[in-house]
Amino acid sequence: MKVQVKRSLITVLLGASLLMMAGCGTQNVMDTYSFGNQVIHSGKSEITIALPYEMGKSPQSESNDGYPMDLYGSNSAHIMIQVQALQALPNKPLPTVDDYVKGRESEFASLAATITTEQIDLNGVPATKIMGTFPGQNRQNSISQYVFINEGVLWNITYVYPTDDQVGADISKEIQNKIYVTQKKEG
Repeated sequence: MKVQVKRSLITVLLGASLLMMAGCGTQNVMDTYSFGNQVIHSGKSEITIALPYEMGKSPQSESNDGYPMDLYGSNSAHIMIQVQALQALPNKPLPTVDDYVKGRESEFASLAATITTEQIDLNGVPATKIMGTFPGQNRQNSISQYVFINEGVLWNITYVYPTDDQVGADISKEIQNKIYVTQKKEG
């Protein structure tokens, strides 16, 4: 009987040590979220973006500036994702990407944000990426924002997460720069 108890104890200890060595008990975003892609249409433009979960479409169809708008978003305790697509009106053209970004920079300045911008390429479409941090809701927040025009649609894609939230940072790292602009096919 004593031999059987010892064998059982040794088996349990070996099993526990194997589980610890295999990394069980540590969790990362890939264990929690099922990443995928969502296709979003606005006017004649189409994009595909990587997401940790599906976004819903807002019933709001006009921007604060009076432009026709498609607005998608999702929110969790770790990250907020928003996709805004603006279209021109017959007597009201869209702002340029530079003008739109300048407006965003002045909004960020009013929030005491620290931001940087860089020009990037999204599948052949030039875009501006805004990155930075800003205070809000008693915490520091990190932001990544992508602004570009495709097929007459001004896209503004935003990711915000609490700077000290490792899960939010990991989600952002997993989906950042994974925006694919569908190119218009000839013929």
